Amino acid sequence: MATKAIELPSAAAAHEKSSSGAGGAAAVFFIPKSVITELYTSGISVGTANTVTNPLDVIKVRLQLARNQLAAGAKPPGMVATGLNVVRTEGVTALWSGLGPSLARGFFFGGARLGLYTPIKTVICGENTKPSLEMKVLSGSLSGGLAAAVTSPIELIKTRLQAAGRDPTVPKTSMGVIRAVVAADGVAGLWKGAMPGLIRSAILTAAQCATYDEVKRSVTAATGWTDGVELHLTSSMIAGLVTTTITNPIDVIKTRMFVGGKSYSGPIACAAHVLKSDGLIGFMKGWSASYARLGPHTVIMFLTAERLRKYAGLQSL
Repeated sequence: MATKAIELPSAAAAHEKSSSGAGGAAAVFFIPKSVITELYTSGISVGTANTVTNPLDVIKVRLQLARNQLAAGAKPPGMVATGLNVVRTEGVTALWSGLGPSLARGFFFGGARLGLYTPIKTVICGENTKPSLEMKVLSGSLSGGLAAAVTSPIELIKTRLQAAGRDPTVPKTSMGVIRAVVAADGVAGLWKGAMPGLIRSAILTAAQCATYDEVKRSVTAATGWTDGVELHLTSSMIAGLVTTTITNPIDVIKTRMFVGGKSYSGPIACAAHVLKSDGLIGFMKGWSASYARLGPHTVIMFLTAERLRKYAGLQSL
């Protein structure tokens, strides 16, 4: 594995002392070049997928929040009706609400959760050991959880911008959201909903990467296909279906906590409210919109990632 050596100030001083005859080894911090490449190729892949699927993300958020805006017993609109209503009342550009934070989150959060999957898997299993499904799930959970913990404020800003609609009292810019959240809840408020977001990210990455990894190898064994668009497309479509179903309940809780602020004391209280008001089916609210977004998102992300990895000289996922 190629590495890029960066000498820290103390290491440089030690090196000078050694060269003058005083002895002592220089401390050198090694950053694997392949890890850096993993991060930026993954960031670009997720950012590309976020841009294409942002309208579906907006519709998903509106569907999940529809219950709070309807009279008791009223039936919430479907995915198409919700999208048409957004365009009719707010204009086409509203479908790209929150794109700025979405791109920032895609590059940093997406780059970290997808880009760290392979390095973590290699550290856990070793370079010459075939990883088991359990090890793939663990690797995805670690990379996803770590990425979400750091970038949760960006997700909160994105969600609030997408949920804003035409309400004149709601901030319409990223800085406006930040000021409103800090004024109401303090700096810690920027991490409101971080725990369900972290759990969702860990499960999302584990399900997405591990499923894609396993399905890809199973399809290869069954069909004899080599790395190519057919294999990547089939594997990513199945991975998107599995991932959406597993993460939708957590996504519902996360969205309500992001938008609700102090309305819920924690994820358990939020889940209890969903169960009481909507029943178990409430945790699947917005599933069609989630899959309509996450399905294509997963396909675009993996297809782009595989192509970029090939150009960058990295192994296929």
